[in-house]
Amino acid sequence: MENLREAIDFIGGPSAIWILATVYFGSVIGERIWAIRGNPEYNNKDALCSIGLNLLSSVLKLLTGIVIPLAIYVLVYDNFRLFDGLPLLLAIVIAFFVHDLSYYWEHRLGHRVGLLWAFHSIHHSSNEFNHSTAARGFFLDGLPRPLFDSVAALLGVPPVVFVAVSVVKNAFGIWNHASYVGRLGWLDRWLATPMIHKVHHANQSQYIDKNYSQVLIVWDRLFGTYAEIDEEPNPGLVKPTYDYNPLTAQFVGLRQLKDRVDTADRWQDKLAYLWRPPEWSHDGVCRSDCPKYAGMNPA
Repeated sequence: MENLREAIDFIGGPSAIWILATVYFGSVIGERIWAIRGNPEYNNKDALCSIGLNLLSSVLKLLTGIVIPLAIYVLVYDNFRLFDGLPLLLAIVIAFFVHDLSYYWEHRLGHRVGLLWAFHSIHHSSNEFNHSTAARGFFLDGLPRPLFDSVAALLGVPPVVFVAVSVVKNAFGIWNHASYVGRLGWLDRWLATPMIHKVHHANQSQYIDKNYSQVLIVWDRLFGTYAEIDEEPNPGLVKPTYDYNPLTAQFVGLRQLKDRVDTADRWQDKLAYLWRPPEWSHDGVCRSDCPKYAGMNPA
């Protein structure tokens, strides 16, 4: 137990960022080496763009993604926790389930609220599916997350335990973007394995807004958002983007949102695009985020 506590203190301490960075860049490099023989069509430009987007968002998220969420968690833990002195193993289990369910619902909101989708869609803007896309993101993505995560603080999970569990789960979230892993049999029924998560990144209508989970795919089964693999998933947005410049590619979601907002004349309709689902339109016209868009506008 003492070794476990030391591991938790290490993973959940100042080393957390460096651990995730090592896992991410190690995975990207390993996959690229594998691709020399296993995947000769590996898109280097796209991978470098994803890495650039990761570095940009990581720097910008120091405040919105680390300092503020951690401050909220500590505030709730120090002042409002319901239980003291949780056994370490119990705290780890609670942290895991709260984080996994929190991830599911925050992720689902990121797909179903127009403004949040504009932030999150950068993660889906790559037309490739590999380790480099795992940390492709926008610095404002995941804004509601601290409110969901604070449930663990309310239940008395120490911050270092929650951070450590988050690091391990996010490392899994990097792995499940692997391009070299196929179907894994019964594991695909319980976990968000790479092929199950590839479904989430696909732009075919039957796959859109499916398989939100990070580790346990049972949440999707429970809440009706699970999709099995039928035809080969095709990664990317419904309206694909081919921008390999991270300085401009990070705004693809905001640009597509602006395009939709600009179609409305009434300010009520313009505001509705911010909170309505991304496929919604004030006049019923299927636009860039509408699942039927790709078939209607093949170019």
